[in-house]
Amino acid sequence: MKRLIRKTKNLVKGAPTAVVVSVLFHAGLFALAGALVIFTIVKPKEIEFEPPPPVKVPKMPLKKLQVKMKKPTKPKSTAKITAVVNRPDLHDIQFPDLASSGIGAGLSSGGDMVSFGDMPSFEDDDGLLGKEKSIGNDLEGTYYDFKRTRGGSYSPIDGDAYQIILNKFFGNWDTATLSRYYKSPRKRYASCVVVNTMSSSIAPSAFGEDRASAAFWLVHYKGQIVYPEDITFRFWGAGDHFIGVRVSGDVKFFAAWQSSINGFSTVNWSGNHSQKDTYFFGYDTLLSAGDWITLKAGEPQDIEIAMGDNGGLAALVLLVEVKGVDYPKNDQGGPILPVFKTEELSHDLLDLIYKDLYEGDCCLTNGPVFKDF
Repeated sequence: MKRLIRKTKNLVKGAPTAVVVSVLFHAGLFALAGALVIFTIVKPKEIEFEPPPPVKVPKMPLKKLQVKMKKPTKPKSTAKITAVVNRPDLHDIQFPDLASSGIGAGLSSGGDMVSFGDMPSFEDDDGLLGKEKSIGNDLEGTYYDFKRTRGGSYSPIDGDAYQIILNKFFGNWDTATLSRYYKSPRKRYASCVVVNTMSSSIAPSAFGEDRASAAFWLVHYKGQIVYPEDITFRFWGAGDHFIGVRVSGDVKFFAAWQSSINGFSTVNWSGNHSQKDTYFFGYDTLLSAGDWITLKAGEPQDIEIAMGDNGGLAALVLLVEVKGVDYPKNDQGGPILPVFKTEELSHDLLDLIYKDLYEGDCCLTNGPVFKDF
């Protein structure tokens, strides 16, 4: 034992045992620390993004546009101009007879035709002979031109031939007798008939036949009339050249120019009434009264109106007298009767009729309206 101790003391000769142990202990710690340093993963530090500084855009100096504006001015007041028009007395105007004027002769002899393109064009959009579209309770009108064939070619005609055509038609109001003559494809839908002494070209123009001569034509209206209550009435009217009315197949009224009334031999209506050709409508067209007609409440009856002219001036009107009603009198002593109508007249149509209407000839706003709604 002593021998072993001596050998150990020789190993650490000159140094205490505690120092040796301490050195060994710290040497182990340094070795462990070195190992930890070697095997430790060092994460790189993240670099934060810094946006670049904003780019400075130099400002361009802008000049403000200078716009010169005129100051608003009020219109100067003007004095109202009043014109005094002396309406001529048309009774003193003499119109040439158609036969002596040469128009009929030129058409019948095959000579030079009349220049139809020079005829005045009358605007009838407001409805003297009807509207272009139906409103449901109006009368559908068809235009026939006896100067043209069914295909549209011009054919000679005179006053005598015109009268023969009309008598064939009025024999039974059969439109088949007119089939050989030109029929306009355009229709018009009328709610009244008031044409007060104007050019006969009103009819062809209204149906889009502006290039047709203003003579020898017929317009045939068909439809129904109805009234919401029982009513008894009769037509009054004037025709230059003629106008007739048939209700439920019976002629109830007919009027024609005074000198030619006897030429309508097939109308089948006597017209022997006390109020025949008594009062003037317009400047020289005489009014006549028709037969009494009774409508039962809400019961429609068929109605036909045929009217036409042989050239020059035309005057065509239908009025209504309701039985038992007293009417105001005009300066001739005749009754101021309301116009026949199937609808209240529009303001435009009233203005159009009033423009050529003589005072006291008729009333446009009163009287029955032949519809049941």
